[in-house]
Amino acid sequence: MPSAGRAINALTLSLPEGDSAPEWVEVIPAGTFKGRDGRGPWFSNVPAILQSFAADQAAGIDPVVDYNHQTCGPGTKAEAAGWIKQLEVRDGAIWARVEWVAEGAEKVIAKKYRYLSPVFDFDATGRIVKLISVAIVNVPNLFLRALNSMETSVDLLKQLIELLGLDPAADAAAVIEAIKTLQSASADTTTAMNSLRQVTGAAADADLKAVTSSIMTGFVPKAEYERVANSLRQLQAGTAEAEIDKQLDDAVAAGKIALTSRGFYKAMCSADMSAFQDFIKTAPVVVKPGTDATSRAMNSQQEKPHDNPLLANAKARAASH
Repeated sequence: MPSAGRAINALTLSLPEGDSAPEWVEVIPAGTFKGRDGRGPWFSNVPAILQSFAADQAAGIDPVVDYNHQTCGPGTKAEAAGWIKQLEVRDGAIWARVEWVAEGAEKVIAKKYRYLSPVFDFDATGRIVKLISVAIVNVPNLFLRALNSMETSVDLLKQLIELLGLDPAADAAAVIEAIKTLQSASADTTTAMNSLRQVTGAAADADLKAVTSSIMTGFVPKAEYERVANSLRQLQAGTAEAEIDKQLDDAVAAGKIALTSRGFYKAMCSADMSAFQDFIKTAPVVVKPGTDATSRAMNSQQEKPHDNPLLANAKARAASH
């Protein structure tokens, strides 16, 4: 059973001889048949062939009759020997009415070309679904080899279209564009993989599975991360608290601040430790080291009652009453 594709120069049919180029020629045999090189078997899906021909006609397209399948060869000069203007079914065979170009008619009449070779598309079951063109040929074997190579290219193009998931009607340009897109995506993937390898410390040639393993190994669940972060914050807060207490203890011990003012200066330390340290460097001693009394308080304790004029006046007023 053949795979879907296009048959080129696989079948030859004799041109009728006469004094004029034949108007009607058989282009696809009736029933099931094989090509002269063994390809096939094929059989006509007559409704599909006629429908595709009618669609081309409606679009102003006539299948060409060319020389040696030149229209099937890329970059080859391809002149028309005639144009197919009508299809007809005769006992299961497909016949075509040809409108010959003068030069083509002359070559047929002079027997410079003696055979017809149709080009047709077929599906995976071998059913012929579309007549593409017809060539007048003399069956050269070397040319057949080149056409067979082209047929392989046609099959390859269809396979690429299927693999790329493109529309079955896509052409070679669409296939090339899809391949370029895949190449670009592949380059982006390679760049991302290299970045992941570096971040995770994976080997330079590590595959996706190995990189994924590295990521999972180094992954820390969110709950665990938050627990550790909270513990760190508490530890940092405790360290800061201890540093503030040490600065205040040193300042009290040096007599730079009173023990009763510790709360005020603790707030100052918490807000700006550097400002507190600068203040302590230049602050005078206001408290006798080892006590919590201010210098003013100590001086007041040393004063005698009669030396205090305010107290003396108060006592004098009380005595006069």
